[in-house]
Amino acid sequence: MKKVIGITGSIGSGKSYAVNIFKQICKEKNIKAIFIDVDDVRRNILNQKKIDRNELNKKIYENEDIMKMYKNFINPKIKKYLENQINTNDELIFIEWALLIEDNFYDLVDKIVMVDCEQDVQISRLENGDLGKENVIKRINLQLRNSEKIEKIKKLNKEFCIINTSENPEINIYRKIFEKEVLNYE
Repeated sequence: MKKVIGITGSIGSGKSYAVNIFKQICKEKNIKAIFIDVDDVRRNILNQKKIDRNELNKKIYENEDIMKMYKNFINPKIKKYLENQINTNDELIFIEWALLIEDNFYDLVDKIVMVDCEQDVQISRLENGDLGKENVIKRINLQLRNSEKIEKIKKLNKEFCIINTSENPEINIYRKIFEKEVLNYE
């Protein structure tokens, strides 16, 4: 069953949690699936090039021109990796990427699962982590707002669904979405 599902949403929206639930469902249903976290792909590329991610992050989040240069460097490499995975695997493939819409990677996926969340919830989920509240807000502001992502997704010729995680939905909600949206069972 070759199908590529893009999972997107702003930082702190609950993408990784949704992916973990989908992994659990695939395991329970004995469905072969590949899960690709584009952040991990990005980290691996930077590690291979011996680029210090912490130093890079300081520069790209402070300077728009450096961010553009970075994206021109990294995005073709990420896209090549993803295309290779898609072309060489017949399993269900999940691609988790916060910037799926902003970086125009949506052409790689058959369906988009948008993980939506209120901004104050995003901030509260992340502010006590490594980034701190100020950097969390800065990164949120560099991404499209979830409402903007949803509007852009609606204009694409793609199937999509939205999971609102603001109130931490029960696992059964994820199961229903998986059945209906991923497996296409009503």
